[in-house]
Amino acid sequence: MQNTTPRRATALLGYVLCLAAGPALSQVGPIQPVLVLPDGKLEVVHDRPSFEEDFSIPVEVRVAADGSVTSAVVSSSSGNVAADGVAATYMRERKFLPALDSDSKPIEAVVKVNVNMFKRGARKVVRVTLKPPPVDAEHLRVRKMMCADFLWEVNRIKDAAGIKDFSMEVMPYMSANLYMTGKNLPSEIEEKFWDAWPNTLKKVVDRCEQDQLKFYYTEVLVPALDGTLPSRDTVSAAAAP
Repeated sequence: MQNTTPRRATALLGYVLCLAAGPALSQVGPIQPVLVLPDGKLEVVHDRPSFEEDFSIPVEVRVAADGSVTSAVVSSSSGNVAADGVAATYMRERKFLPALDSDSKPIEAVVKVNVNMFKRGARKVVRVTLKPPPVDAEHLRVRKMMCADFLWEVNRIKDAAGIKDFSMEVMPYMSANLYMTGKNLPSEIEEKFWDAWPNTLKKVVDRCEQDQLKFYYTEVLVPALDGTLPSRDTVSAAAAP
């Protein structure tokens, strides 16, 4: 029989108790607000005045416990008052999934975003990117998650926020970032890793669905990612002048 660590034993006991009472939500928070995407599209066609240049404007958004935006303030002016106003107004009209505390309860929170306004051909579009929470805290949260927690969060992102490609959302991205930290790979190898990341993440989802009581990071994600990296010999050859 395989040895069971005290930590796993405690986790399994907690899950048994949770499953007896309802869905398992033992390690999903804290989570910052998640932007709900209109029609699931990252880039949204936007009717605004024509600007001669593109803008990426930082905005601090206060999100209520029901996901509504109560304020949106430009934190560093672009130098164009009209563009700043458009960015702030755009965020005031958005909807979020609310932040969750460590007990998975919705709470008010402030999230920092960049409102990117540019042209895609003849169309004026906007794309919002959210800044992640502190790296160390999110890495620690990822390490504690079990597959059931991971799947709960993935389904929340996909179903409630309408995000089809969730590979670059905060939790999945920070999971891959944790793995890549300290690898010291050549830039071309890193590029290949990130190109493959969306498909690798789908495999991770499939494996977690097969056993939701596994630890998400150490028992599923790491083995899956190990298979995507080239051998040390290949890396050394790529790094050679």
